[in-house]
Amino acid sequence: MLEVHRTHRARILNRSQVEDSLDRHGWSASKLWNVANYHSRQVWEDTGEIPDHEELKRELKGHN
Repeated sequence: MLEVHRTHRARILNRSQVEDSLDRHGWSASKLWNVANYHSRQVWEDTGEIPDHEELKRELKGHN
């Protein structure tokens, strides 16, 4: 069974060195989540089924 974890906690000791990179990665992750969610809703409306993990990876792998 596929387990989904959406939250990870970590302590950042060198915040000033990594802050900008982490902000960019967080922004990108939120946009990718939105695209995946939109795609899943479209597939659901068209077929009545939720796309699985592999289908989402295929669809989103090349997404800008």
